[in-house]
Amino acid sequence: MKIINAMFGCGRGGIEQALVDSCEALKLCGHEPVAIIHPKAAIREELQTRNVPFHALSNFGAWDAIAILKLRRLLARLAPHASITHGNRAVSLLHKANALRIVGVMHNYKIKTDPLRFVFYPTQDLLRHALAGGAAGKQFFHVPNLVRVPAQFTPRTWRAPPVIGAMGRFVTKKGFDLFIEALALLKARGVAFNAVLAGDGEEAGHLKKLAADKGLESVLRFPGWVEYRESFLDGIDLFCMPSHHEPFGIVLLEAMAHGLPVVATASEGPSEILTGGTDGMLVKKGDAAALADALAELLADRPRAELLARGAWQTAKTRYDLPVVAAKLDLALRAICAL
Repeated sequence: MKIINAMFGCGRGGIEQALVDSCEALKLCGHEPVAIIHPKAAIREELQTRNVPFHALSNFGAWDAIAILKLRRLLARLAPHASITHGNRAVSLLHKANALRIVGVMHNYKIKTDPLRFVFYPTQDLLRHALAGGAAGKQFFHVPNLVRVPAQFTPRTWRAPPVIGAMGRFVTKKGFDLFIEALALLKARGVAFNAVLAGDGEEAGHLKKLAADKGLESVLRFPGWVEYRESFLDGIDLFCMPSHHEPFGIVLLEAMAHGLPVVATASEGPSEILTGGTDGMLVKKGDAAALADALAELLADRPRAELLARGAWQTAKTRYDLPVVAAKLDLALRAICAL
């Protein structure tokens, strides 16, 4: 089947990565994905690398009449069996262009389901939110985000001192201020470590000042936005996700697939991905001391850290690996297109 994947963001984050990943999953199942993106989308090169055809559509928002007309003509030419939308602008534009079988992906709690008949939800919490918001008449399908997991778990040799890593957009909800506070507590306790906080965004200045105020210049690096996440994950020994609010957490999956021990706050997505104590450690949101305690515990107990890392890899392999999620996506689309 020919399946549209539409997303009009220009940056690089979880939603953008999800579009690229779903195109690869569609190809694995024998479908023909076609992406519709913004001309300035950061994922253009990655789509080209993965041999995914795409069309760039300029638009000035959900009410851009010219963009809607162009999109209508494009859909008539492509004749897709269904259209997967990532983000509210994609939902609105394809709805106004009269696309058939529009599927909205609930990447976060802001998705507007009113124009939709079909919805993919990555977590049970997102489904509960949609139903509480009056979306009970929709048809929902559980399709989580995916990750590419190596065939075997490979134990890692830690650096001396070990490196703690965190990565993401520098926005308040990601909780990187909490990460810095936890690192300061570790340093005050005399725990040996280095750390790296990769990413960029509106909170960059505040976070760098906070790190300086806490005296972390000698142990904490800010390398900026990382283009190749595998290189970042290769360079750390323990991964931390300190989010105050996290609908899913693709980078958490990537760390798990990479064979890293992980510590995360018990925000929405990580609470469903991890089973605390078997494949990672979950701590109370907003509690820097609890985060520092969990990091210190794993830094002091390498066998336990390796056991959790193995459990994290196993969870990623059995629940979120590309072939596993591709099969779920295929079944959902076949059910939708049969209606």
